[in-house]
Amino acid sequence: MGTLQMDSSERRIVAVDNAVRAVEAYLPFVVTLEADMGGMFALRIDLGTRGNVDDLQWYFGIAGGTTTIASGLHLDARPVEVAGWITEQARRADSPAISDLVR
Repeated sequence: MGTLQMDSSERRIVAVDNAVRAVEAYLPFVVTLEADMGGMFALRIDLGTRGNVDDLQWYFGIAGGTTTIASGLHLDARPVEVAGWITEQARRADSPAISDLVR
């Protein structure tokens, strides 16, 4: 029985999924992980909506991406650092996911 081989796009999806799960573990609020079926088919962190679909990878998208804030953090950034950046952006954007945290 041979081992399964993954192509580069499959390896990238696994890397993104693993990074998203690692960051999610450091967030101080509950989030929903969703599969991004419109592009890479990788996980993303959903912070809730305010009338449009919010989208987040290592950028913070508001109103379906009409406003996007780049983090400057790459996939290999420390998960705790990414989680801190996400938390700050969520506070600034008054994201529904963070509404239960003390501000």
